[in-house]
Amino acid sequence: MEKIKLNISGNLVGIKIPSTTVFEVIEVDLKSIVIKNYKLLKTLKFYKIINSNFSEIQILQLEKIIESTVSLKSLEKADKSNKMAEKKIDYTLHYGNLRSGEKINSETNVVILGNLNPGSYVQSRKNIFVYGKAHGTLHAGCDFNKHQTSFVYIEEAEFPKVRIGEAQLMYDDKEVDKNIMFEKKMGKIAIKKVDKNQIKYLLKKIGFDLI
Repeated sequence: MEKIKLNISGNLVGIKIPSTTVFEVIEVDLKSIVIKNYKLLKTLKFYKIINSNFSEIQILQLEKIIESTVSLKSLEKADKSNKMAEKKIDYTLHYGNLRSGEKINSETNVVILGNLNPGSYVQSRKNIFVYGKAHGTLHAGCDFNKHQTSFVYIEEAEFPKVRIGEAQLMYDDKEVDKNIMFEKKMGKIAIKKVDKNQIKYLLKKIGFDLI
């Protein structure tokens, strides 16, 4: 009999539900696997149910099991909610890790649910948000003029190279390595630690409301 599988990428867990198993068994197995992996799952932020042939009502039942057991939010539900407010959306969403040599080049804001490995590269005309570890190159505001501002947010810094416009730095401060915002001031990149409410406010401005 096929089993439920958890695929973790950055702060997202993909929950692969086998379609060959009866729903009643899946309900019991899902609750068991969520409880068994509770300590690991509570460190993440989002989940996504994948490869399922069950009905919408059955999927809602599975989501209820997950959300009543561990504090995770449905990536799919959030995507649907954001699509209802398309005029506010101004970002490119990527979930999954970026390997060495992989690139993202966006005309708008970039939100990444995953890690940036050494040798990866993210370029955005506006802002960059990374929900994961960053050890690559992040270039925000690459085409902005001197009167416009951009910033980079990283949940956990792993010696990333940060560029904002023409200013750049190699970040190597391990004492302040989580929830960091980089912004350009007086021609140089300034660094500050931000809290959850500040992050929420910034993300809402571009229509990304998942935390």
